[in-house]
Amino acid sequence: MKNAGISELRRTFRVRKLKLGGVLLSLLLMISAVTIPRALGQQYKFQRLNPPGATFSSAAGLNNTGMVVGFFELAGGALQGFAYDGTGYRTISFPESTYTLATGVNDSGTVVGLFEGDDGFTHGYLLEGQQFTQYDVNNGVVSTFIYGINNAGNLVGFVGNDGANQGFVNIGGTLTQFTVNGNSTSAFGINSANEIVGEFVLPPPLITTHGFYRNASGKITLIDYPGAVGTACLGINDSSEITGYYVDTNNVPHGFLMKNGRFHASSLLPDLGQSNTEGSFVGYYFGKNVQSYGFLATPVSRTR
Repeated sequence: MKNAGISELRRTFRVRKLKLGGVLLSLLLMISAVTIPRALGQQYKFQRLNPPGATFSSAAGLNNTGMVVGFFELAGGALQGFAYDGTGYRTISFPESTYTLATGVNDSGTVVGLFEGDDGFTHGYLLEGQQFTQYDVNNGVVSTFIYGINNAGNLVGFVGNDGANQGFVNIGGTLTQFTVNGNSTSAFGINSANEIVGEFVLPPPLITTHGFYRNASGKITLIDYPGAVGTACLGINDSSEITGYYVDTNNVPHGFLMKNGRFHASSLLPDLGQSNTEGSFVGYYFGKNVQSYGFLATPVSRTR
């Protein structure tokens, strides 16, 4: 089965314009290397990540050296990946692809992501230096989405389309596909202990999203933010801190950090992507023009 297209990818990443009571919700954050108070219980310095000329951007992956990867779109153009090293942007575009997204990076600088080929399927890739390597589960007969990579080079993601996904993990070349109780499952993050996080979706008529944590032996624990109508886990760092978002009863998303079973939520940010062991994290927000921007948040002091 071929792809559902760009709109489905944006839905997957939760980069969309949200409506609340018929009024367009815009998070009025003027973020550009400034400090805002006590997000997630402490102060952070926020840096907007938006490659020059981009009309849309989102940050997805972060390693322990501070390198960020994500994706962006130029006016009238296709989605492209980017890497940001603190000094400048590098564009990532798989050769002859319709679009390319960068979704994860490890401490060696190996970038992973996905692209659409001329066959209409999504394929995973690894980028080491300037060298791309295509990665497909099931010989490419269904689409493959890679979202995370750890320092050992182990991978997570999912295969399939149209709500029938199976999560996968590749550890040392051994591939395992899995679901949570037979439901459509997507794996988004993996740390150096091979702990995995992601989401699964219950079938109609419920169609609710729930987060999960999978330990190195394969045991799965469900994660739901208290009182939320939906929860997704997007990243887990080497300190086993989990990041993601939940949706409240007004259909408004909020980013969260979970540490030692305790949630820290943000009323300002709709999404927290990957975090690192220094306490920094990435994601996206909506500016007052309702444009999506990626960001890097760095703690002023490590207090939690």
